Amino acid sequence: MGRRLSLLLLLLYWAQASAKPPTPLLWQVSDEDNSIYLLGSFHMLKAEDYPLADPVNKAFDEADKVYFEVPPDELNDGARVQSLMKTGMIAGGETLEQSLRPKTWHRLQSYCEANGLPLDTFQTMKPWLAALTIASLETVKAGYLPDLGLDKHYMEMAAIAHKETAGLESLSQQFNVFDRMEPKEQELFLNQTLKDMQNPRQLHELHQHWRNGDADGLMQLLRQDTVNEIPEFYRRLNSERNRAWLPQIAAFLKENREGSALVVVGSLHLLGDEGLIELLRRQGFRTVRVQ
Repeated sequence: MGRRLSLLLLLLYWAQASAKPPTPLLWQVSDEDNSIYLLGSFHMLKAEDYPLADPVNKAFDEADKVYFEVPPDELNDGARVQSLMKTGMIAGGETLEQSLRPKTWHRLQSYCEANGLPLDTFQTMKPWLAALTIASLETVKAGYLPDLGLDKHYMEMAAIAHKETAGLESLSQQFNVFDRMEPKEQELFLNQTLKDMQNPRQLHELHQHWRNGDADGLMQLLRQDTVNEIPEFYRRLNSERNRAWLPQIAAFLKENREGSALVVVGSLHLLGDEGLIELLRRQGFRTVRVQ
């Protein structure tokens, strides 16, 4: 029995040690003087997703400055986050039930009953906040944790290494992307979330595509629902923000004469005709995928 247990432990250790480290999407964008790395994030990960592949860690080590979607100081300010969360709450004594069609409300009821959640938890939330809350709950249930997300990881690493950090947008701007949704868009968003979260298979597929740096697989899964069902929201969530971030990234390349930076953003922001990589290429910068 002892030998059998030892052999099993050895096999488990070998399987873990020989597992291929994640190789997320990574590009080097450069001009004549310096370069910048753009890294595709997955906002909630597992412990076994670390360490990352060597080229990713090397890009961080070489960076003098690390950009994130939101400045780390804002994201780590609990009081500020709680204050902004209020934008997702319904004012004036109305309820979520009153803002939804009966079919959508019954779908939310069924979700709460199946998962042992009090329905009243959602009554004061706008549909977009209810959708984000459900997505977060289900992602954690599937084994992915926000404290292990790639953004969080490199925020902590940057603090330890005393690297300069910055955000491409404020936390309030990020919340505003969702709060600007029309009521119909919000209900579609909630319905789509309830549908997607019935089965974690798609989430696991996304995670695997991210681990493998599979740009085509990520693009197909990330876009298939949002683009078709809520195109205007997708434009604001992705394309508009990419174009708003572009001047900051281009300015670093144009104004710095030495050194490099690392930009850590959601993987979808790097992909497609409106992705940051293509937008930077159109501006004349050299773009090279780091394999």
